[in-house]
Amino acid sequence: MRIFIGHDTRYKKATLVCQKSIRDYNPDIKISWLDKHKLKDKGVYGRKDLPGESTEFSFTRFYIPLLMHYKGIAMFCDNDFLWKCDPMEVVEYMRPDDAIAVVQHKDYDVKETKMDGVKNKQYPRKNWSSLIVFNCDKLKHMTKEYVDKATASHLHELRWVDDNALGNIPDNYNVLVGTHDTLGARALHYTNGGPWFNEYKNAEKSLDWWTVYESL
Repeated sequence: MRIFIGHDTRYKKATLVCQKSIRDYNPDIKISWLDKHKLKDKGVYGRKDLPGESTEFSFTRFYIPLLMHYKGIAMFCDNDFLWKCDPMEVVEYMRPDDAIAVVQHKDYDVKETKMDGVKNKQYPRKNWSSLIVFNCDKLKHMTKEYVDKATASHLHELRWVDDNALGNIPDNYNVLVGTHDTLGARALHYTNGGPWFNEYKNAEKSLDWWTVYESL
């Protein structure tokens, strides 16, 4: 499995810590950063920027089947993840006919703002797309043209796969810090804002993040 981390050039520390937390458990796994600016330069990313995009990687994840040449298994996670295990574990939960697999969070009330003042949007299947395992062989329809033109809701609500081909990963692989019980977490997700923001530098589970940061 190849891993892609959503990268935001404003918050490189978050990407580095996410990557280090993975390599602490699996030093040999192949990891790539999804950098929107580089994908634009290569002619891969063709979407117009939308007002209110909370991160630079809001839509880069949906180009992964294309980047994989529609072959093999790939995993995406936001850069505000901190892994507590080898991410290869998530592959065990994919069924043979699944096109993708995600943690299917129940709907919850979101905070009005996150990440030091960014408006936090409420929508169906909130945070489902923050961790995706792709079976790229089954996603040949996810062409550049398709992803360039698809609406934000269509992409983030995962309407591009049939529900029967949507696998379910256990909740503890995408534990939303500040919303969910973190006991037994296999991956922490600082979705409201991580310790790289001043407002959250001493927030819940910040010590876990700083410990990895100090080991870089």
